[in-house]
Amino acid sequence: MKFRRSRANRRPFAVLDIGSSKMCCMIGDPDRQGGLHLLGQGTHASAGMRGGEISDLEAVSEVIGKTVQAAERDAGISVDSVTVVLPGGRPASQIRTNAITLSDNTVSRRDMRRLMDKNAGHEPSQTHQPMQMQTLHYSLDEVRDIADPRGMRGRELGVNYTVISAAKTSLANFREALALNHLGVDRFIHAGYAAGTACLTEEERDLGSTLIDFGGGTTSLATFMDGKVIYADTVPIGGHHVTTDIARILSIPVADAERLKAVEGSIIPIDTLAVAPSPLQEAVKLGKSDNITLPGLGDTINVGGKVIERNLLSAIIRPRIDEILEMLMSRMAAAKMQHAAGGRLILAGGASQLTGLGDFCATTLDKTVKPGMPSGITGLTNDTNNAGHAAAIGALIHVNRLEDDDPAERQTRTLPHGPIERFGAWLRDNL
Repeated sequence: MKFRRSRANRRPFAVLDIGSSKMCCMIGDPDRQGGLHLLGQGTHASAGMRGGEISDLEAVSEVIGKTVQAAERDAGISVDSVTVVLPGGRPASQIRTNAITLSDNTVSRRDMRRLMDKNAGHEPSQTHQPMQMQTLHYSLDEVRDIADPRGMRGRELGVNYTVISAAKTSLANFREALALNHLGVDRFIHAGYAAGTACLTEEERDLGSTLIDFGGGTTSLATFMDGKVIYADTVPIGGHHVTTDIARILSIPVADAERLKAVEGSIIPIDTLAVAPSPLQEAVKLGKSDNITLPGLGDTINVGGKVIERNLLSAIIRPRIDEILEMLMSRMAAAKMQHAAGGRLILAGGASQLTGLGDFCATTLDKTVKPGMPSGITGLTNDTNNAGHAAAIGALIHVNRLEDDDPAERQTRTLPHGPIERFGAWLRDNL
């Protein structure tokens, strides 16, 4: 028994990916068969963002306004709220369990809501609040792994679910930036989860896979198993940090360093670069730009009239990528999730297009690695159908798949707004 939203009544909706390097707004139009078409999109260089957090509210708000307006012009419609792909927010994820005793031995929609309502008063900490929840499976008495218990009979209904929380301060500031443009927030979605929704096949999500979304100011990770997300995290380091490393060490402008990284940059897992020279590692950490001479392979690059060895550029890039992977893997190990999804690793995000990154990750992490390519919606162009737009595309797919009465979705839209809105939700459900 399903209680899905009528496809005939669905309207176009918008998602906003707030990245540290670029912002992207996409407007999708659902059809009656469950498909989704991209009506319009807008992209703009970011401002006022650092490491996935707002550093200048006015600057962020201005770019959000320009990005959303561009998408509205492209789609030919206006929007008053968006689903936000969260770039930072110091996310944390947990797997939790709830259980209730049934009053009439038959599971109803109200019972499932009551089950998830037990989470309403339980927040991960004083600094974080839930922003996204996904049920893993239900149980009835001793019967486990139930996908949908509605209409089934039993005495005790239980649920295992993943909850992703984020810093209250971060969420409040992103809401404020949108409110300055007269836009509401429908929900927040973790960037790694969104990219995984777009790039992973159904089989990859079922059998177990981990996706790493390499962004400009952050790198996000999400692990999937049995079709659901079981772990998510974000570190405040991304492709822009690689660019600034190049700029500092080679003493060139950031714009030139970005072009150099995109055109000539690579990270090659060969023995010659097995360990970056210690002076170079120190320079990356301290932001110094002292001259460093490395024995090369005879391959050179012209940078601003100066000739450098290509081996040097790779050696500058590698320590930062090492740092990102080490941080992600250590956090997974601390959460006891390092072996949860087996050996599949998919790479997404704009910074994932660095030459040789896939081979380097495969060698370093001992996993089967492949590049992620988003799919699942129509209307994409050559400019949008790429790994850099995977999170925005995945957010569109996620929203399109939601049910109006999804208990977990209702909770994540209710929890952030306080007791008055929770009481209103109770009145809607029970009166």
